[in-house]
Amino acid sequence: MTLLAAFLVASVCSAQSLDEIANKYYAANGIENLEKAQTMTMKGVVSQMGMELPITIMVKKPNKVKVIQEFNGMEIVIAFDGEKGFMLNPLTGATEAVELPAEQLGQVQEYNVFKDSFMEAFKAGRMKLEGEEAVEGKPAYKITVTSESGATSTTYLDKESFLPVKTAQTVSQMGQEMLVESYIRERKEINGVKFGTKIAQFVEGSELGGMTFQTIEFDTPMEDSIFKL
Repeated sequence: MTLLAAFLVASVCSAQSLDEIANKYYAANGIENLEKAQTMTMKGVVSQMGMELPITIMVKKPNKVKVIQEFNGMEIVIAFDGEKGFMLNPLTGATEAVELPAEQLGQVQEYNVFKDSFMEAFKAGRMKLEGEEAVEGKPAYKITVTSESGATSTTYLDKESFLPVKTAQTVSQMGQEMLVESYIRERKEINGVKFGTKIAQFVEGSELGGMTFQTIEFDTPMEDSIFKL
């Protein structure tokens, strides 16, 4: 009975701590202001193998997404119009868009900045506080997040600011499992929302590139037609 009581007390304390952390994350990142916006346009560059490739991300609530990435003067485009996803990839010789299979639509929705995966997982009970761990010398909360598909990742929130500083996930590619880690190096506050504007990515401990956003705009008029290819 004593052990059971101790377990129950520990569980309640953990749940209360996670509630507090999630609430402070919500406030610190300005999620309330993000929820008021209807559209967003983000422009920047993806750094990979010594190259910088321009990227534009357009999102319209609730779930329309379009991503344009430039390479050697060509545009690789993926889009989701709210019902179907499409891709146009001239690198493969394609001249017309092809419909994406259902299993790839989730990857497109990862660009939907209006979907805060951290808060969604918290509200759905798919989150666990694992304790604390230092990230580049600063204490952070270590939190396991499980997606709707069942994939798990780890988010590290700075203990003082409650802003995310790192995410980590083990992914499988070509039959091999690899640890992918992303570090937020710079931030900007736009319309009361904190955005990570410079992100470095590491695979198995080696830095392979990242992403930098130069401009982020709220509520730019967008016709639904731009999300159809």
